[in-house]
Amino acid sequence: MIENLKNLESVANKIKNVIDNYNGYIRVITHHDTDGLSSGGILVKTLFRANKLFHLTVVEHLNDKFIENLDNRYLYIFADMGSGQIEKIREKKLKAIILDHHPPEIKAVEVDNIIQLNPHIFGIDGAKEATASSICYLVARAYGYYDLSSLAIVGMIGDMQYNPFLGLNKFIVNEARDKRYIKIFKDIIFNIYNVEIYKAITYCTKPYLPEHSSEGKVYKFLKELGINPEKKELDEKESKKLVSHLLFYYPNIYDKLMIDRILINHKVSDAFLLSEMLNSLGRFGKFGVGIGVCLEDDECIKIGKEILWKYKKELISEIRSVKLKELKNIKYFEGKKGYIGIIAAILAVDKPVIGYYIDGDVAKFSARGNKELVERGLDLSKVMSLAKNFGGTGGGHNIASGAVVPKDKIYDFLKLIDEVVGKQII
Repeated sequence: MIENLKNLESVANKIKNVIDNYNGYIRVITHHDTDGLSSGGILVKTLFRANKLFHLTVVEHLNDKFIENLDNRYLYIFADMGSGQIEKIREKKLKAIILDHHPPEIKAVEVDNIIQLNPHIFGIDGAKEATASSICYLVARAYGYYDLSSLAIVGMIGDMQYNPFLGLNKFIVNEARDKRYIKIFKDIIFNIYNVEIYKAITYCTKPYLPEHSSEGKVYKFLKELGINPEKKELDEKESKKLVSHLLFYYPNIYDKLMIDRILINHKVSDAFLLSEMLNSLGRFGKFGVGIGVCLEDDECIKIGKEILWKYKKELISEIRSVKLKELKNIKYFEGKKGYIGIIAAILAVDKPVIGYYIDGDVAKFSARGNKELVERGLDLSKVMSLAKNFGGTGGGHNIASGAVVPKDKIYDFLKLIDEVVGKQII
C-alpha cells in the first residue's frame, strides 16, 4: 500500500500542478449518488480555497450525448465517472482530469490531454479499497487540506466500502483519526439519527427490520422492554438490552446494529447520517442541496433533514410493495426511480437482485449483490456491460452496477443476466 500510495500521491501532485497553472474556467462534473456528491463537495472546497473560477454540474449518467455537447475550451474535472468514457472524452479533445474508481477503459495515467487518477491503474480495487471521494481527497491532500478527509469517509460509507475499511480507504481513515478530524467509537446504529428511538428503528434500512417497520409496533415493543420510546439516544445498558432482543428476530445482524460510529468535523456531525442524507437528496434529484449540505449551508441542511425522513418513509413503503420475481440465479423486480438500487441491496441475500424502472423508451437497471456472492465469483460490472448486446450501456462494480436498455429488451436482458450469473457463481 505504501508504494501504491506514493504512486497515487505523484499523480495527485501532477493534477495539482495542472489546476494551479490553469487560469481559465474549470468545469466539475460529478455523479448524483453519495460518493459523487461527497466528491463534488471536496472539489468545490479545494477549488474555492485555491481561488479558482469553476462551475459544478451533477449528472446521473455520463453518456455520449452529454460529452458531445461539452465545450472543449475549458478544463474539465470528472469525478466518480469518466474512466469508462475516456475514449469519448479523448475523441472530443477535451482537456480533462478524471478522478474515478470504476474500471478504466484505458489503464494509463496520461492519455493525450487527459490525466487519470484511478486506483485500478495501481492495483488497488476500486470496488472495496477506494471510492471516488477518496481519490478526490488525494488531490485536496496535495494542497494540505486534510480536513476534507471527513467528506471522503462519507463517500466511502455511501459506496458501502466500510466494515472494514480497506486499502486506500483505511489509510485515509487512520490519517484522519491521527490528525483528530474524526472520532470513532462503538454505538448502536439508531443513535445516529437524533430522533425518537421508535422512529429510528421503524425507518431503519441498514439493517432492514421487517418485523419492526411499524411505529405502533415498535413503540409497544420498546415499552415492554422498559425503554422510553421517546428518547433520542440510548445509553449503553439500554443499547445492550435492545440489541439482545432484536437478535432474537434477526440473529445475523449484530455487526449492523453495533457499528463503529464516526463523528466528523461537519455541522452534520455523524458520517453515517450525512451519508444517508446525501443519498436521499441524490435520489430526490436535489443535487444542488446535496452540495450545499457538503458545504455546511444551514438552509440546505434543514432541507436535507426533511428529505431524508421523507425518503426513509417512502423507502419502507416501497420495500413492502415490491413483488420479487425469481429466475434460476437471480431475483428481480420492477420499482420506482430513486429506490431500485437500495431496495435491491437490501434484498440481495442468497442471490443477486436486479431492480429496474421504465423511463420513456428505455429501462434503467440497478443490480446488487453482497460480499459473499462476490467471493463466490459474482461480477455485476461484467454482467451489466452486456447491455451493449441490446443497444444499451452498462457497468459499475462487481458488487453494484447499473445498465440502460430499450424497454422492449427487458426480459431478454434479464434472461442473459441470469445465464451469465449462473456461470460466475461457484
